[in-house]
Amino acid sequence: MICNKILEKIICLSNKINQNNKKPNNYGTNHILYTSEIHMIEAISTHKNVNASELAAIMGITNGAINQVANKLIKKGLLEQYRTNDNKKDVYYSLTTQGQIANIAHNNYHKEQYSCMEEYINRRSLEEINTINNFLDELINSWPSN
Repeated sequence: MICNKILEKIICLSNKINQNNKKPNNYGTNHILYTSEIHMIEAISTHKNVNASELAAIMGITNGAINQVANKLIKKGLLEQYRTNDNKKDVYYSLTTQGQIANIAHNNYHKEQYSCMEEYINRRSLEEINTINNFLDELINSWPSN
């Protein structure tokens, strides 16, 4: 009975996350950005001088998907691509000023979104935090993959 209640809550959370990820947002650049777009911006911001195949590995998507999302972001003026003098084959990405603005706004969005959870966690004992982490690790490891 208790297990069923927990599983129902996990499914509810999963559904909320899925619904939230489907909604595009404006992150201060007058462009509506989908989750895949803003997460690519975030990944490029975090991993400087990253090429397309490295970005695909980081994000867990194909090179083709990287190219599709990158092309959309380039058209929106949020991303630039370049090649280096010593490697003319690989394509690298960097954020434009507008891409940096979107990334900052996205980071602020997450700070606001997670602030109540951070407060909750900060009130927990180390033992409680370990229990939560162990549960989440087990949940992640046992979650079915596609």
